[in-house]
Parts: sequence; structure tokens; C-alpha cells
Amino acid sequence: MIRFNTYLKEMQLKESFLLEEESSGNESDDKGKLHEILLAKHLHPKKELPEHFRSESENPEHSGTAAQVYQKLSDKMGKTAHDKVDKDAKATAEAVLAHLKKHGGLPEGHKITGVHWTSNRDRENKAGDHEKLTKKKDVNSNADLILTSTHSKTGAVAHHPISAKYGAHKPNYKNAGLDSLEKQAGHKAGTYTSIQKEHEKYSEKLGYSGSQAQKHKQYKEDKTHLDREMADHKESESTKPFKPKHPQAIRAHAAEKSSLDARQKMARDHDKGMAEKSDEELRNHIRSQVSPPTHLPHIIAHSKTKENGTTESNVSNASHMADEHLNKFHKLHVKSGSGISSTIYGTHKETGKVMPVASQTFKSSSGPHKGTAGVFKLH
Repeated sequence: MIRFNTYLKEMQLKESFLLEEESSGNESDDKGKLHEILLAKHLHPKKELPEHFRSESENPEHSGTAAQVYQKLSDKMGKTAHDKVDKDAKATAEAVLAHLKKHGGLPEGHKITGVHWTSNRDRENKAGDHEKLTKKKDVNSNADLILTSTHSKTGAVAHHPISAKYGAHKPNYKNAGLDSLEKQAGHKAGTYTSIQKEHEKYSEKLGYSGSQAQKHKQYKEDKTHLDREMADHKESESTKPFKPKHPQAIRAHAAEKSSLDARQKMARDHDKGMAEKSDEELRNHIRSQVSPPTHLPHIIAHSKTKENGTTESNVSNASHMADEHLNKFHKLHVKSGSGISSTIYGTHKETGKVMPVASQTFKSSSGPHKGTAGVFKLH
């Protein structure tokens, strides 16, 4: 039997790993958002930043116009990282154009005449970027960009949605709010939001005060101390679990851990709800997250980075994605897991092995004070 002290040490190490992994995840989010904008630029007939429906904003990096967000992220990431994303976006833009040409994505006689950045989704009670551009509401659309093509003689217009993905890992197909995640698992309203509120109350006890933006600003100041101590600990190659020392580092670490604990609770509740579903119900759920019916055909453009520094451009039709993956498995089911993800498993038809098929991750939005949202991925 495992000793309690050994178990405790393993749990501390696991938590430290998860918190460190989330920090690197925020950097990936920045690259993903920059990739959206640069992909749009390289798809634009005049190689310009995309058109949009956004307002000027002084809020964090991902808010504001395309030009604002581009400048914020470029300054934050530096020239080397920017140029790498730019190079990858250019290659994937070429792959998108080749895909449209090969599969008849552009109607005959049409040329691309514009590109819109459309990352603000349509809601049932509110028009998002898709509806503003196409004049048709589509709550299932997850297009980050929409190309506009125009017939050179008749002036007829068509739209072509693109979901942009960036990074080495499996892409995220759906961002759902806590209320939607509760419904998916068959829980009563407030199951997850009550857990989130407990975390927010604890953060206030730590001394974080004011609006969400103000709390986030206080946390960012604290985190400079935490990041410095974590870097020193990593450099020391110590086998002991990381423990912050500076008061601001201690506070930031406590807030992060509280957020992590809350999201682990949500994930275990999600396990319980999803475990009640049949194989067919789980298949339909995966289809709804990855390949939902949409008003217009969507394509997925993934700049997949590799360890050797190269990037592979993968472009595919979104409507085929879910079933191509699901056809590899039978006996889909959910069992209780660990961490901040709830995973659907299945038996692989060729190997006979039980393997992860898809997972729903409960992710913080750029720190412990910006809320929690879902991230859905295929394995």
C-alpha cells in the first residue's frame, strides 16, 4: 500500500505540473489568436489585416480591433515568435487556397475579395460576427475567419467560414460556457457555476478585490514574483515540490490552486453525468461538438507545429471530422478520471485496446480571475 506521505508528495507534484502546464497554455492561446489574424492577412487579396465588427478596447491582449490585438500580441511575444507564427500562417493560407480550388470550395467565376475576423460567436439572443456578415444566425458556427468571394461579372457574393487552429497538440473544436456544460452532462443549472462562485469567494479572502479586470491586474502583478520563483526552482533541479515564498507569489499560487481545485471538481461532476449516456448518445455528443450542422460549409485549417521546428498545414472539411474519428471505435463510455478533463473512452476496432476518444477540459481564461470555459478535443 502506498504511504500517505508518498501519496501527498505525488499529488503536490501533479498539481505543480498542472499549474505550470496552464501557464504555457496561456502562451499557446496568444499564438493561436495571432495565428488567426495572420492567417486572415495572408488570405486577404491585398495582404491586409482582416475586416471585423469589433470596437477599440484597452482590455487584455485578445480584446479590441484586429490591429490592436495584432500589436498587443506582437509586442508581447517578440519578433522571433511573431515571425515563426507568420511563416506558419502563410503556409497554411496557401494550403487553404489549394483546398478550396481542389474541392470546389469557391463557386465558378468567384475570386476572394475580402476576409473578416469573426471570432465573436452568434448567440440565441444576440447577433455575433457570423450573423452580422452573412445576415444568417448560426449558433453552431465556430469560424474564426470568413472569406468573402465575389463573381467577377455578376457581382454575386458567397461566404466561406474557416476555423483556424495552431500548435503541436490536438486542436480545440468547441468552447462552451459552464451553463452549456451543465446541460451536456444532464446536471441542474448552477452545478458548475456554484463551484466557480466558491472559488471567487476564496479569491476575495486572499485579498483580491474590485472588478474582474481589477482582480486580474492584481494577480498579474503577483504573478511576476511567482514566475520568478518557479523559474528559479526549475533551474535548481530540486526534487522537492515547489513552494512559493514571497507574499505576492504565495497569493498568486493560492489563487491558481483554488481555480485548479474548482475545475477538477467540475470535471469529476462531468464524469458522473456523461457516464450515464449510451454509446450512441456519446457519439451524437461528439458530433455536436466537432461537426455540428452549420448554415455554411466550414473548413478547419490547422498549422500543426513539430518539435523539430517545422510546421505541417492540415486543411479538412469540418463536416467529416467527427465521423472519420468515431468510425475507429466502438463501445464508447466515460469513467471517473483525474485532473481538469472528463474523457470519453472507446475500444479501438483494429487493436482492441480501450483508448481515449475525446475529452472535455475545464480551462481557466488567462488566470484564476477570468472565469472558466470548456475546451473539447479529439484524441
